[in-house]
Amino acid sequence: MSTKTAPNLLTVERILDEVDEWYGRVRTLRQKLSRLKRGSSAYLDVLPELEVELGVLKYKAEWAARALDDYEESLPENERP
Repeated sequence: MSTKTAPNLLTVERILDEVDEWYGRVRTLRQKLSRLKRGSSAYLDVLPELEVELGVLKYKAEWAARALDDYEESLPENERP
């Protein structure tokens, strides 16, 4: 039987930093797309990269949400939001 250890607040913040970093990558690709003609081959060439980055962002956001939830659950009842 394994015991789950809740992350500390610093760990949660670092995970959120990773979410911010990946959001920046998605934003950069979206800006790149905005400079390209919609539907052009150059535009379409960027879409797979955007899809990958969105998948990673989704994973990291879900991880951050779980970590934050685990952290909040580890707080004493009177300190929970």
